[in-house]
Amino acid sequence: MKKILIIEDEAIISFSYRLQLERMGFEVLGTAKSADEAEALLHQERPDLIIMDIYLKGVKNGLELAQEIHASDPIPILFLTASTRPDVVDAIGRLKGCHYLSKPINSDSLEDVLQRFARE
Repeated sequence: MKKILIIEDEAIISFSYRLQLERMGFEVLGTAKSADEAEALLHQERPDLIIMDIYLKGVKNGLELAQEIHASDPIPILFLTASTRPDVVDAIGRLKGCHYLSKPINSDSLEDVLQRFARE
């Protein structure tokens, strides 16, 4: 079973992702609202995949956090974001091992992407 960490600053959205992922058979290791919370969780356990929003509470955004994570560990990251700004999409594309889906998230497309990650 794949272990997933959710990094999302909106509690309702984070809870919704947790429910969807658990119904799909994934184990959710935890949720974080900020880069600081995420870094603390990452020191405790290594997920197989991180699901992350671009905009987080605190000083670091999801793109900056992804760069820091990948500097020490190439954990695959799936960004779930409402932003379709070209600069954001380009920045995600430049990050190795990162993909994105646009919000609102369709359960079928989320499951398809997660199954692809599971095979990698």
